[in-house]
Amino acid sequence: MAKKQSFADKSSKRAHTMTCPVCNESKQFIKYIKAVKGEKGAWKFRAVNVGVCKCNSAEIYG
Repeated sequence: MAKKQSFADKSSKRAHTMTCPVCNESKQFIKYIKAVKGEKGAWKFRAVNVGVCKCNSAEIYG
């Protein structure tokens, strides 16, 4: 039988966060969708999960 887990046990777990080695800030992961023109001339959308922090937010958000 499974062990009972209370709300306090769930909230005390550490979130899966990564820190940026350049600026030592925590990264926020977003889904970045980019429009790319295909070989036949049709537009395709590429979705990539990207970690955003202070040092690369200008590159991602424009």
